[in-house]
Amino acid sequence: GSAAPPTTSTSIDRLTAEETAARVEPVVLDLIDAHETLITALERHRDAITAADPHAIAPLIEEERGLFARLLDLDKRLRAGLGHTSAGGMRLSELAEHVPGVDGERLADSAAYLRTLATRAEILRSSVRDASAAMAAHLDGLMRQVAQRLSHAGTYGSAGQVESKAAVVSGLDVSL
Repeated sequence: GSAAPPTTSTSIDRLTAEETAARVEPVVLDLIDAHETLITALERHRDAITAADPHAIAPLIEEERGLFARLLDLDKRLRAGLGHTSAGGMRLSELAEHVPGVDGERLADSAAYLRTLATRAEILRSSVRDASAAMAAHLDGLMRQVAQRLSHAGTYGSAGQVESKAAVVSGLDVSL
């Protein structure tokens, strides 16, 4: 019998790259959306810290937790789609190089935009973390000042809690 015509490895690679791109592109678009949403939430979080608005901060923290969980799930899906194992795997930009035409360009653009968003999100996350630490240190300093001012009568201890270890005895000599 006649054997099937040999295929070149380039056509197999291209077909595999195109199939892989078709599978991962929706995940990439979801990652872009999740990062854009996270950036908006982090900006609102930073603004709430600046305004010292605790009522706005709590729901933002919950929203961010949900977004981080979503990003983790999408990242796992993307890595699986790109064939990541303990031995490594292909990067999205590498995949885009193997996809011909407009599809490859679109995937490369998406990969570059996703990198930009991830960098922006990390910068904002760091900014929010630093602002939160500064706010906590400020509040701690205020509490220590209050405790120091009130502790002269032994009302508050160094931990800022009411202590009643010793009675304060004081008197005023009014005899003449």
